[in-house]
Amino acid sequence: MQQNKYSLTKTAPFGCAIGALLKILQRGFFLLILPASYVLLACSTGLGFNAGSNEQFQPVEENTATVNVEYSASWNATIYRISSKDCTIEWISRDSEVGVIKHLARCSAPLSQQLPLLTQICEEFFSKDKNAGKFRTLFLGRLTPDGSKPDSQEMSLRLSLAAHKSPGWDIKRGRPKSGDMNGFVRDIANSEMIYPELKELFERFHKSIKFSCAEKVLVSEAGKLPFFDKLKQNGIKASDRLPFDCMTWFSISSLPK
Repeated sequence: MQQNKYSLTKTAPFGCAIGALLKILQRGFFLLILPASYVLLACSTGLGFNAGSNEQFQPVEENTATVNVEYSASWNATIYRISSKDCTIEWISRDSEVGVIKHLARCSAPLSQQLPLLTQICEEFFSKDKNAGKFRTLFLGRLTPDGSKPDSQEMSLRLSLAAHKSPGWDIKRGRPKSGDMNGFVRDIANSEMIYPELKELFERFHKSIKFSCAEKVLVSEAGKLPFFDKLKQNGIKASDRLPFDCMTWFSISSLPK
């Protein structure tokens, strides 16, 4: 959790069960695939970047990536894994938790550039998994997971921006003006749509997705966050206290025909 790095506020869990313009060099010319038509993002002011970094990312090479499916006896789960360059994304489908998928990504590329890989995983899962018809929950884990490499922090940034502009958030005290922390984060994540990439992904498969549960919300002074330069551009002061991380669940349902 890197408690020594941030001044954090943590809420107790209440027990409730995460485009792309891809350019591919082929024999001297580029093929344009999967246009990044979505920034459905209502919360945001140029957020198609990896927060906290000015690094220019190369598009992942979808045509060279395939989904590997394997069964893990230790996890009692089927694992759907795809990798391209420095990106690896896994969906873990455990037999003991039918209907729940654990999403695990080790990728610092923008979420829009992860979409083609996620699409391939979805295609494999929905077409072959014996429990695909019962899929109802996507467990994303933390918005800013620990690791040796920085992961995409776009949703974390979007959450902080959404809270700052909400009249229901107290930036000095770092908490909602009323109600509970988990409920506030859930509601603001949905109303400000901090996950447009996932929304577009599931719409491709005639599914809807909704931020359904937040736990262990972390709050920090904005100046201590790795993407403060982006926050500052939106008029946020270093002393403003904002939510930036939580354990995250999404509910999945079929769109009406």
